[in-house]
This record gives sequence, C-alpha cells and structure tokens, in this order.
Amino acid sequence: MRSPAALSFRGQTSPWGVPASVILHTLLIAALAVMPAPKRPKRPQEDSVSVEILTSRQFDAATAPPPAQPVSQAPAAVPPSSDAALVAKPQSPIATGMIRPTQMLSARTLADPRSRQARADLKTFAADERMVQLCNLEAMDQIRQWRADFQPERMVPYATAEEKVAGTTIAADGAAFRSRKNWYSLKFKCQLAQDGESVIGFEFLVGDPVARDKWDELGLPAVH
Repeated sequence: MRSPAALSFRGQTSPWGVPASVILHTLLIAALAVMPAPKRPKRPQEDSVSVEILTSRQFDAATAPPPAQPVSQAPAAVPPSSDAALVAKPQSPIATGMIRPTQMLSARTLADPRSRQARADLKTFAADERMVQLCNLEAMDQIRQWRADFQPERMVPYATAEEKVAGTTIAADGAAFRSRKNWYSLKFKCQLAQDGESVIGFEFLVGDPVARDKWDELGLPAVH
C-alpha cells in the first residue's frame, strides 16, 4: 500500500528561534504518522479555470465610476478601434519566474529534537515516497520563508499532474498547497542528495488560487 503522499502541518513561523515552533513540529509528527493519503482524483480533460488577480490599483480603476459628463455634451462616438479595449486584462501572477533559494530549510526542521518521531516515521516509507515527503516539507518551508502572508499547512504534489521521480530529482508541475483556507497551484523541482535523505537544491513557482468549485474534483480537501 502506498504511503501518504500529501504532507500536512500547521505552523505560523519557521521552526528555528521561535517558541511557536512547538505547534509546527507536533503537527508535523502527527501528519507523517497518521494522515491518510488523499485519493488521487481523475484528471480533468482539457478543463481549466483562469482566475484573474488584480492589484489594488487595478481593482480601483476597474470599479471606479465614470467621470460625470456635462448635460449639454453629446455622447462621445465610439472609435472603430475601440474593440482593442475589450481584450481581457493580463493576469498579475504571484511570481513571474522560478524562485531559487540558496538555503535549504527542511533539514533544519527535521534536525530539531522535537522532530525525532517525524524522522523515525520517514524511515518507514519507501525510498521514492520518503523523497517526495522531504520535498513537500521543503516546499512548505520555502513558501513560508518567501512570503509571510502564506502559511502552508498541507501539500498535494499531484493535484493536477503526477509528480515525476527521476533518480534523486522530483518534479511536480501540478502540485497545490493550502494556506489560510485557500488552495494555490504550485510548481516545484527538488534535488536530493545521492542517498535521498536530504534536499540539496530547490526551485518553485506559486501560481493562481485554485477555483473552489474544482477542489473536490482535484481531491483538495477544505479541511483536514
């Protein structure tokens, strides 16, 4: 039977130097020990949802009322070329390119004495599954470090596409993570050491929020 492939824990800050990391490591241990693997959903066929993210300036411009016109002024004629103005605004992605941190974080999380049970649980997984779990943990640590407004608490590396394992390299182009009751698409590439026991390289790209009406279809639970 396949070991769980979705890693989950709650933590408000990184585990080093902050007392609140007790909660992080306690729930990390519990997640690795007892969390059932989400059922891998059937993949949607050529069905995607595009969500537009607006900056506050774009939102204000889009919702502002038109300027008042003098009563005596005739309506302005619509120029023939105005169709171009009807083209949808381009999305404003959370990030525009792959983020490549220089410091790996998962080893420090697992090295904490309070993660002893988590380390023991990881050793019970098959080699490929253990590497996936390490990369899931690295992804959540890196996202939390990158932007404080994200608090990843659950990771599914195969939400819209199966993760690919090649030697000690894992590529997850269809991953998703949950933060503050919302799911976000994620792409990451994770390089592990030759023994598969630690992450030595990582890059990631956070995408748009996943539409709520797609959560069930993709096997993304709203709660634990």
